[in-house]
Amino acid sequence: MPQTAVSIRRYARFFRQSGATRVLDYGTGTMRNALYLAEQGFTVFAADLPEQVATLIPCPAVQRLAGLLDTEQLCLSRLNVDLVVSTYVFNIIPQYEEQRRYLANAVQNLRPGGYLLMEVRCPREGSVCGAGCSHYFKCPNCAKSYTHTELDLLLNPFGLRRISHYYRRTAVAAIYTKSGNYSDIKAED
Repeated sequence: MPQTAVSIRRYARFFRQSGATRVLDYGTGTMRNALYLAEQGFTVFAADLPEQVATLIPCPAVQRLAGLLDTEQLCLSRLNVDLVVSTYVFNIIPQYEEQRRYLANAVQNLRPGGYLLMEVRCPREGSVCGAGCSHYFKCPNCAKSYTHTELDLLLNPFGLRRISHYYRRTAVAAIYTKSGNYSDIKAED
């Protein structure tokens, strides 16, 4: 089984101590993080694109999850989870509108005061964007990467406020909390 994301292993204890027991692994991929969290005693829902969910359904490990949803089901759901985890998913979404839908789905399924753990690639030190940088995929030196400040600018309009972050050599992980009953931005927008 693929290795669990470092941020998940690092923050699992914090989330448990904070009472965040219901989790949505949004962009579950191979379910590596979802299964780790389930083994740690969390109640875990996993979501991904319909074609990925179709490949996961026959896996016996799915039985260990509270639910497996495709993104079409997720946009209609109100799971009211304590925690949404997103590891290396947001940075591979190419279009701004798709990123907005992704964030709106996360927020709509997160309870007020709940947490979002966002882990993405970060820019390499010393790399500079070129004139051809599109701001979606950025130039080849910093392709699909974000700093914690850039994430803040994207997530704050969704009622998400950063409470912690850390950098590793190639990644930044940030924890956000959802302010109140924030519902100004809908997944359908």
